[in-house]
Order: sequence, then structure tokens, then C-alpha cells
Amino acid sequence: MEIQSVVANGFDDFIKGILTSWGIQSLTVIQQRALEAGVIQGESIIVSAPTSSGKTLVGEIAALAGLRNGRRIIYLVSHKALADQKYLDFRQRFGDEAPIPLAPVGLSTGDREEGDIDAQFMIATYEKALGLLLAGQLRPNDSVVIADELQILREDGRGPEIETLCSALRQRGIGQFIALTATVENAEDLAGWMECNLVSSIHRDIPLHQEIWFNGEAYATTFGQEQGEIVDVGGRAPFNIEDVVSKLLELDRGPILVFTESRREATQLAESFSQRRPKQSRGIELSNQLELFSEPTESSNSLRANAERHVTFHTADLSPQERQVIERGIGEGDIDVCFATTTLAAGVNFPFRTILFWKLTYQWGDRSGTRIARWDYRNMSGRAGRLGMHEVGYSVILPRNNVELEHAKQLVLPENDRLESRYFSVGLRKTILALLAAGLVGSLESVMGFFRNTLYWYQTLETNPIKLQALEAKTVDAINWLLDHGLITSEGTELLVTPFGAVTATTGLLPSTAVQFAKLLDLHRNRLEDAFENAIPGLIHAAVSSEEFIGEHRTRFLTFQREEYESLSFLRGLDLLVRLDPANLQLAQCAHAILLFSQGEQERKIAHRTNVTSGNLHRLSNDVAWVLEGFQKLSCVPEFQCSQNVTNHLAMLSRMVRWGAPLKH
Repeated sequence: MEIQSVVANGFDDFIKGILTSWGIQSLTVIQQRALEAGVIQGESIIVSAPTSSGKTLVGEIAALAGLRNGRRIIYLVSHKALADQKYLDFRQRFGDEAPIPLAPVGLSTGDREEGDIDAQFMIATYEKALGLLLAGQLRPNDSVVIADELQILREDGRGPEIETLCSALRQRGIGQFIALTATVENAEDLAGWMECNLVSSIHRDIPLHQEIWFNGEAYATTFGQEQGEIVDVGGRAPFNIEDVVSKLLELDRGPILVFTESRREATQLAESFSQRRPKQSRGIELSNQLELFSEPTESSNSLRANAERHVTFHTADLSPQERQVIERGIGEGDIDVCFATTTLAAGVNFPFRTILFWKLTYQWGDRSGTRIARWDYRNMSGRAGRLGMHEVGYSVILPRNNVELEHAKQLVLPENDRLESRYFSVGLRKTILALLAAGLVGSLESVMGFFRNTLYWYQTLETNPIKLQALEAKTVDAINWLLDHGLITSEGTELLVTPFGAVTATTGLLPSTAVQFAKLLDLHRNRLEDAFENAIPGLIHAAVSSEEFIGEHRTRFLTFQREEYESLSFLRGLDLLVRLDPANLQLAQCAHAILLFSQGEQERKIAHRTNVTSGNLHRLSNDVAWVLEGFQKLSCVPEFQCSQNVTNHLAMLSRMVRWGAPLKH
């Protein structure tokens, strides 16, 4: 509906004028429904709709109304890359680059801070926002909180922390809560839990034509419909991946994103397909930009050669600089085909018209033998045909046999998966310690009271209340562990955080990791005092060996690569601080790679010796540096009796690991 024709409370000339200055002339179905539900009047709303239905603008309208009323805006996102993109977008819409500037815009993701932490419009990742809230630095009481991609609550690794954040917001009270989520079968659970109105739709304003190419024929159905039909794709539908991509380009369905299972697949397919295409002038310009890097990576030559032909790959092997150039090239239309692992499915808005699934059954890793889940397919296929960029999007699936064909037919049906809480898929210790340190709870009774605010409690109370009885026993066990290890103490029924526990909570480390480091300090304090530089390999190995990477409830992941034995031999020759596990070659390779990186070794040589490629190396270095920064904070706890010299050296080591910068003598 045209903006000027929309009639809704609060949708006045101010709002219409701002939207018009953004180039928006009409509203989608879900946007109109959100207006009717009171998004401008401050009503809290859960918006459940498909990708490319216009959910983001609902959040932006809520932000406009909030800013007009003097409220602070807190915009929560799922990934750092998405936060970076939103920061650029919102500076142009609300901030100093906007046609009508409304508020200063800030960014906080943990490894990047832009603007004032108290900026009136703050963009943050969920995890960073939780840390700020628990530290008392985030005051949401009269704010408009916009939670993007809230469906990630279902993820084992990140979902529990995000649920803690939402539960804390619910407990403390906020001015307005707007959640934007992909279509889920039980969105009413989210609305009931957060006490919001529900606005939902299965309508997608940019039609998504889903096609299954099998045995030479193409079967098509449009998203939201159950019945399909055979369609003409200009002859017999090919099956070979390179022939399929060529056919799609011939049908003018580019740019195309091909999802692959592994980095090697993405690289090899890009190299093979690019040989079919001629060099192009804009591709050569993009290739020249990639050549400007002072230190080429092992992927550089292939990346440049592919770019000349408007082909690329996008994987964890790319360095941050390479990724920046490639993503800008995708955004500016200089890439026709991108072969990528699922890193691009996280919500970043790239202009792909077609998404191609050439493999439905995983071959490697923990998922070997399983097929792509409908939830993942829906998220990835939703990248096709972006609102404001295309008139139509395409998803093409290539089953390899009749079993995969039946699975493909299920993927394209309009039914949606349920969102179930994963709150207690991780240990309780970290959650309880964080709640105690933030002053949100102070006793077993109040801990249980907080848990009653969670989505887990809301859903389980309806489906299996007996499970809630076991929760108190698990909570008691977790509290006793924290007591036994000195992170908390008790006075009667009151639970108090010790200095050790308080610092642990601020680091974000698992309590078990903090205890591991406390034991390391106790055993090696004198060695760290007298010869810190000699202990650096042992500290890096200890960080990689922590429960953050290898524990039952790990928060970080080691890189996956071919297992070779040089790294194990290398570490055996060092005087380490914790026991070397000879069965864990992956850990040895990662520790070896980070040690070489911290010494300033070239990334190509590191990849040759350890099989840890540049993109993975940078991600891993950030994670290990984060653990070491936690160690540095823990060294300040008075009971550990560390000198300022050790604390300073730990801070220096974390910087060495993060930036690949050796000590200066």
C-alpha cells in the first residue's frame, strides 16, 4: 500500500516524511499489520514473517517513534558482520549521514566499539548487550529494544545467553520490545513469554520460486503454496553443478549464491567454474583491489583469478581484508556467482537472485549422513530475491537420488518448524554466577524465580511440568559447585559473589575455565614472575586447552582441518603448563598456529605447517586472545597474589595473539 494512503494511529507526516526521504514509497503486508498492532504507540510486538517481507522496517518505524518521544533505541543483532552492516545503514538513516539526522548512532560488538556507549541509538550483538546489562552499563527501562533474528534462540551454543538477556529484560521491564523473527510454527510462545502482541504472516512480498531439478525436469512451487508444477527451463534441466550455474546465468537469474558444505568444495568449484568464463574489466579492477594486501594469503591467487571472471568463493579461509573487498564486490554487482559455506546465511543482506543447493546430505564432521534441516534451508533460501533489490527470487535444489528427492519435497512445503528453548543445553554454573554478580538474584529462591521468566519455563510448564521439578535439583548442584570452588559464598540463605566469582563473571569465561587458570597460577606463579616470556607457549596452549574450546559446554570452537602430526611433535618439544593430549591433533594444530601467529610468522607459512588457513587463523586468534584477556583480569584477583608485572605481561600476550605482533626488544 502506498505510504500516503496508509491510515494508522501515529503514522503522521513526520513518519511519512522520514520514510519518503529513505526512498520508501509503500508498505508491505507485515508492516501494515504492525502499524495496526500499535508499533508507533509503544506496544511491544513479536513480528514473525518470512525473509524479505519487510520486518526490518517495522523495527525502524518503532525506532523513529521512540526517538521522537525521547527514548533510547537498543538494536540487537545476531552476528558481528550484521552489526557492522546495520551501523552503516543506520548512520545513513538516523545518524550524522541521514537526510534528517535524529540521533547519534553507536556500535558495540566486543571487538569493535564506535561512538559513545550511551549513544541514543545503540547497535549491539546479543552477547555484548548481555555483558553490558550484567555489568550495569545498559539501562533498558525506558528504551525501545529491537531484537533482530530472534529465532537464534533455538541454537544450542548461543540461544541460552540470548534467552538470559530477554528474561532479564522481561524481569527488569523495558519501554517497548520489538522482536523480528523468521516464520516459526509457534510464534505465539514467544509472544506469550515476552508478553507482546503477535503480528505474523506467511506472505513474502518478493515471490520465492522454489525449484527441484531432478532427472532432467524442473518442478516448481512458489513459497507458501503446496502444489507445484513442471516448468520449462529452456530444455532438459542439467544436473552437473557447473552446467546448472551456466543455465541459471543463461536464464538471467544471477547473481547466484551456491551453498557448499566445506571450504575446499567452495574453492574448488569456484576455480573450476571460473575457467568457463572470460575476464571482464570490472572483475580485473576487483582483482587489483585484492592484490593490494601487504601479505597475500594461501587463497589470494585463486581469489584474484576468479574475481577477474566475476566469480568468487566466500569461506572462513578469507582474511578480514579479503572478505571486505569480496563483500563490497558482491554488494556492487561485480560478482555473478559466489560459492560459499553457510557463513553468508546469517542475515547479511547481499543481492543474490538465486540460491542453489547442490548437496542435501552432509558428508563430513558431526553432521555426516544427515540431511539439511528445513530450518536451515528456509534461512538460506531466504537470501534469494531481496526486498528493494529484485522482483522475484529463486531457490534451486539438486537431489542426487530418490531419497533426497523426497526430502527436497518436504523442504519446499509451507509448514514451519517449532522454536524450542535450548536454555539448559548448557551448564547452569555460568548462568547462575552471572545472575548473582549482576544482582538479579541473591538466593536459591530468587534463582528459581528468575528461571520462571525464561522461555524454557514458559514452554515446559505447558508440555512437561515434571521436568521443572528436576531443575531445582540441578540448580542446587550448580550452586554447590560454585561454593566448593570459591566463586560464591553463603550467609544463611543468601548467596554472595566472592571477588574471584565477580571477576569471572565480568570475563564471560566459563567458571570451570576460571578454576583451571586459578590452578595454573597456583602451580606456576613463580615461573610467570621470573621468566614470563619463556612461559608464553605454555599459556597459549593452556588457553586453547581450556574448557572454552574442549569442554562439554564449550563456547568457542577449534578449526576443523586435516590431521597431521608436525604440530604434536612441535608441542612435545616445549615446556608446557598443562598436560598435552596426544590424542587431540586438532588442538595441537590450533595451539601451534596461534603460537606462530603471535611470533609474527607469515600466514601462508602457518597454513603450510599447521593446515590452519588465514580466515580460520584470524577467527581463532580472536577467540584465544579473548580467553587470555580473561586470564589477565583474573590475575588481578587479590587472593591469587599476582604482581602487576604478570598482569601487564598477560595483557601484552593477548594483544600479541590478537594482532599477530611479536614482542619488541
